[in-house]
Amino acid sequence: MLKYDTILWDLDGTLLDFKRMERYALEKCLGSVGVVMTQERYALYSEINEGYWKRLERGEVKIKELLPGRFEQFFRQIGVEGMDPDEMQKRYERELGENTCRMEDSYGVVSKIKEMGLKQHIVTNGTVATQQAKMKNSGFDKLIDRVFISEAIGAEKPQREFFDSVFGELTDLKKDRTLLVGDSLTSDMRGAYNAGVDACFYNPKRKDRQTGEGDPVRVAYEIASLHDIIGILEQGDGKA
Repeated sequence: MLKYDTILWDLDGTLLDFKRMERYALEKCLGSVGVVMTQERYALYSEINEGYWKRLERGEVKIKELLPGRFEQFFRQIGVEGMDPDEMQKRYERELGENTCRMEDSYGVVSKIKEMGLKQHIVTNGTVATQQAKMKNSGFDKLIDRVFISEAIGAEKPQREFFDSVFGELTDLKKDRTLLVGDSLTSDMRGAYNAGVDACFYNPKRKDRQTGEGDPVRVAYEIASLHDIIGILEQGDGKA
């Protein structure tokens, strides 16, 4: 008997290589308005963007503030005037959804787990249009059972309200046989704790578990390759 019968997958940074997608979309959008992308500018945008998402996770801002706000702050800090942050946001989200890139062999891993008979669902923060486009263009829409997106739910991971909505839809889900797999300590791992399900930290770069927000986040498993999920399901190996 397998250890779990349901997998809750994070999307960006876990199944999809969000950093590569982000850089491509940013370069294309900025280039279309004559702004040259440099490593320093990319690093600045990433810092601003991650800061906004952390604030969203803590409930300090709303998604409608985050989306244009990151571009408004970015343009202000690099000294570019006259840019419409709302228009740039629309371009960026369109490019991000249309040009997907998978993490390692994520498609093969999800396919294998589907063959094993497990239910697989996506739990993701983001906008409905963009996340649905990512699912379709990456091919994961053919493998995943359900997709739960924060914009549609009205709450973000790691908030308990997000998972209450998910569990309200998945009435046959058993928490003690559910595993959440994600790359974010503050969103996915803390979300799994709030939801009362086991957490698997996808950590290919072996990042420290210390979040700067108190004690290190506790996880049931830590993996460097998505293929390690199969061993966990079959044998329960890899306890952190």
